[in-house]
Amino acid sequence: MAEGGGAQNQTAVAGADGAVVLRERYTVFPGRPLPDLNSPNALAYAVEDRRGGRPLFALALPPDLPVRLSTIQTMRGQQFNSVLAVIDYGFAYWTPFGRETVLVLFERPSGGRLINSLDETFQPLSDPDYQKIIVKPLVQGVEELRGKGIVHRAIRPTNIFFMDADRTRPVIGECISTPPGFDQPPMYEPLESAMALPEGRGPGTFADDMFSFGVTLLHILIGRRPGGQLRGRELLRARIANGSFAALTGDARFPIAMIEVLRGLLIDDQHLRWDAEGMKLWVAGRRLSPILAKPEKRAQRAFRIGGMEVMSRRDLALALADNWDQAAQPVMDGQVEVWLRRALDEKEAAEAVAEQVRQASFPGASANGVTTDSVIARICLRLDPHGPIRYKSARFLPEALGATLAVASTRQKDVRAIVECILRELPEAWFEVQTSFDPAYVSMLSQIKQMRGFLRLAQPGFGVERCLYELNETLPCLSPLVADGYVLEIEDLLPALDNAAKRVDAKSWPADRHIVAFVAARFRFDVDKQIAALNSPQADTSALGLLSLLAVLQWKLGPEALPGLSGWIGSLVAPIINSYHNRDVRKRLEKEVPKLVRKGSLPDLYNTLDDVEERQKDLDGFAWAKAEFAGAEQEILDMEADSAQRETNAQRLGQQSAAVVSVMIGLITVCVFLAMQVW
Repeated sequence: MAEGGGAQNQTAVAGADGAVVLRERYTVFPGRPLPDLNSPNALAYAVEDRRGGRPLFALALPPDLPVRLSTIQTMRGQQFNSVLAVIDYGFAYWTPFGRETVLVLFERPSGGRLINSLDETFQPLSDPDYQKIIVKPLVQGVEELRGKGIVHRAIRPTNIFFMDADRTRPVIGECISTPPGFDQPPMYEPLESAMALPEGRGPGTFADDMFSFGVTLLHILIGRRPGGQLRGRELLRARIANGSFAALTGDARFPIAMIEVLRGLLIDDQHLRWDAEGMKLWVAGRRLSPILAKPEKRAQRAFRIGGMEVMSRRDLALALADNWDQAAQPVMDGQVEVWLRRALDEKEAAEAVAEQVRQASFPGASANGVTTDSVIARICLRLDPHGPIRYKSARFLPEALGATLAVASTRQKDVRAIVECILRELPEAWFEVQTSFDPAYVSMLSQIKQMRGFLRLAQPGFGVERCLYELNETLPCLSPLVADGYVLEIEDLLPALDNAAKRVDAKSWPADRHIVAFVAARFRFDVDKQIAALNSPQADTSALGLLSLLAVLQWKLGPEALPGLSGWIGSLVAPIINSYHNRDVRKRLEKEVPKLVRKGSLPDLYNTLDDVEERQKDLDGFAWAKAEFAGAEQEILDMEADSAQRETNAQRLGQQSAAVVSVMIGLITVCVFLAMQVW
């Protein structure tokens, strides 16, 4: 179940013009957008507070992504000095989307953004102003977030706002509109997550926020995009080769006093990276020991693939993943092993690569899940243990599996690559190569094993859909039947289906794969028997399983009446009624079902259609009728057998009698003839 209680508890009331009123206080206007306050994936709209007070604005969150609901609830109503305050939130039908979504209310900044685009150039502040207006307030913001246990994952210059028109009070912007790290440009992410897809970066840690904070300070300090002319993969490879500090600062000039803090924040080893406490000490004037990054070990000669020349293990992992279709030959032919052994003198890594290739060469390897693609993926993990899982088009850290699967499912990406990752046990391979142990790994491994079990079952209630809802507690049900209703909590499912009954074909099934999986994942009670019955190939058992599943939901969660859904189900119960053998019972049920449908109670409908005593009576009666019929049939057979025997006996007796009579007649005839001769 998702965090924070049922969605219905925060639902807004819609007005005639599409405006919605949240908590009988805040009016949000879909016809009054505020594009200057948009987030990359969430649109901003005007808000009026009926009680007056601070100016506000609302973000309408994308309804097809998991919601950071726990973060919203943590921040709601909290006082922050240097973080954009969350005032409230709610669920509403939003006319620009044509469906329900989450609306989050914020205090409205009157000074606008720090910058509108990461590519724009601007005049850097003087050193005293930079320290006073930017560094100290943002350090306070980072400390406030840490104090609330919030990992932000969206710190960047375009997400810094000024609360005052004089632009002297900066605040760190929102972090709740998308999954963690989803909106971040790779430049603002540590190397490990920068190499993953946006949805594959995971919740992250405070160390990730400190890196983003460091890049933000650098960007503001030099007045232009860090990294000079390098972009995308070129910048990423430069960071791998030279370290993020050197690659991002490049030839930029800035005060010598800032070198220390930037080195501390932009170091690639998260265990050595400065934390909020270190920043506080630096702001207070205490100078810390300089941190020097350990350079990546470089090869004596380059490895060439896809027109690229790579010089390190990590760079090779990136190149193999980026040139997946070309990676098989050098990997399987042993070129990677030879290069690691001779050019890098990495004998242990070379032997690990050779072992992976040997396993793929064994007879029957593919039947055991060892394929060329899985070998490449495992070799990438050996080359770069801290990088993401890379498999075909998939790039994700294990803790981001849920978000990766959700985005792939809702935005028409390749789900198969993610599914194959799980089935080929690549998350386990990632954990195996880690150099340090995290207690969270134990629960993550257990959950991934459970997901593998679901994926191996194709029936409704399992498969990809079950994994989606098990891994994403704040992902609404994606079934087309209820998608416009933003069904986040299990309590909201039946009312949404009741509304859907007004517009669907009555002959359609009111429980597709998404709905069954959603119930299985979010309902607190065991419904395995109902799902097993629903998946039965027999029409009556399947219909009864469907009715039983929905009836249990209404019994446990309400509401008391569901006339629309009852009518929908009522049109599908003919196989259940026809499963009774007694014609009188069938006629009675056909008369009772419409009455029960109007009542709107699925439990009553289920209890009537599958009454235990009635069902046993019907079975007993049918068994008695079958026995009686069999007895009667045997009697008929016996009578027919007796009749045939009598006919046979009579025929034999007649034949015998005829023979005797014939003999007698013959004797009499002979005697008469002889007597006539004598006379």
